[in-house]
Amino acid sequence: MTSDSYQLMLDGLTDAPTVAELAQIEQVAASIAAEAGEVLLDRFRSTLEVEYKDEHRSDPVTEVDRAVEALVQGTVAEQFPDHGLLGEEGGDVDPSGRDYVWIIDPLDGTSNFISGMATFACSIGVVWRGIPVVGALFLPTNRHLQPGVYRGHMGGGVHFDDLPFHFQPADAPPTARLSAIPGGTGGVTGPKGRRFGVARTLGSIAAELAYTAEGTFQMAMFDGAKVWDVAGGLALCLEAGAAVYVRSRKTAPWRPIERFAGSDAEPPSIADLRAWNQAVAVGVPEVLPDLARDLQKEQGVVAVLRRLILREGDN
Repeated sequence: MTSDSYQLMLDGLTDAPTVAELAQIEQVAASIAAEAGEVLLDRFRSTLEVEYKDEHRSDPVTEVDRAVEALVQGTVAEQFPDHGLLGEEGGDVDPSGRDYVWIIDPLDGTSNFISGMATFACSIGVVWRGIPVVGALFLPTNRHLQPGVYRGHMGGGVHFDDLPFHFQPADAPPTARLSAIPGGTGGVTGPKGRRFGVARTLGSIAAELAYTAEGTFQMAMFDGAKVWDVAGGLALCLEAGAAVYVRSRKTAPWRPIERFAGSDAEPPSIADLRAWNQAVAVGVPEVLPDLARDLQKEQGVVAVLRRLILREGDN
């Protein structure tokens, strides 16, 4: 799905949000993201209280995650009391479902943040009946070498702070452009692997989506993304002009994203949104979803054995 078809999703719906409504929501979301960014920068490379959400101690959470989520929750409740909210750390509001739901990842890239690596993001996405319509992502650095907020809404374009941009990959052959690909993915090195571009993994899905929206990455792929990982970033990518495809399971076909859950007539519940977990491919419309399918095939048993036997790049 590209930006033109993205806009058409609301056409014909008499109760669809207006551009003016979405612009107001974007303004507040961007302001919150900027304020959250100040908190993150203030606590970066400081002593943190770290807990782990899993028994393998691979999914960390800090008091900064919770503080930023509380900040967002409080402002949304004050500015938009009739909106729902879903937070990665469990700060849900109105689980019965509302037309508008704010979806928050207060600190995407927590492991990077803890380790002192300045690749992380605060991601705010707003969906209307499950459709991503507003995004605001704070990043500490980027191609401008300065902190700021990537923001946009359906029908209103995308900006980094006040600077407009659109999806425009580097003026280079596709084999020389960067692609965000999950770590451990096979078949992306060596001569044959270069058809997927130069593989990079940053450790923050939200940051990778912001970079894809502006064209730093020609393509980004994610396995098993959660809705808070991608809600804000996909709104930006769609409005910027990138194609966005999702796949519910390994054997399912790639399809253009329409909404995370719900329908034209019914908003999704918070539980429905929290349960969303799909593979995502974003990038150049001319090569997706074909390139995503090709990369998927490279993870199969036959392709892995071929690389082992013929020593083609990685295994």
